[in-house]
Amino acid sequence: DRLAASEAPPAADPVAATPAVIDPAPPAIALQQQQVLCVGGRNGNVCSYRELIERSGGHFLHHDGGQEASINLLDASLAAADLVICQTGCISHNAYWRVKDYCKRTGKPCVFIDNPSISSLARGLAACRV
Repeated sequence: DRLAASEAPPAADPVAATPAVIDPAPPAIALQQQQVLCVGGRNGNVCSYRELIERSGGHFLHHDGGQEASINLLDASLAAADLVICQTGCISHNAYWRVKDYCKRTGKPCVFIDNPSISSLARGLAACRV
């Protein structure tokens, strides 16, 4: 006896049978109300940067690194920050040198990140241990 197609047992769902791949948790970051200035970064990632910093207990500040915002506003942003994250591949040379010089002169913690991804930002924040 053959079973009709509608009477056949259901085939195993290959998606349900595949074990879930879980991304490792991002590093634990406790910013404790620190003002975190991100200089540079891609416009599409800025919302993700804000979300990560605020979820970690910090206050998000941003300057695009001279791409559209005036480079003259960078000094005020640096002064307001407790910690600076510099996205080195997404800023002007002038902004890079201003950030580097300012943080060196003032002793302000600064992390230079080559990759504008959210995971690179998370690792940079964790490495800084503010």
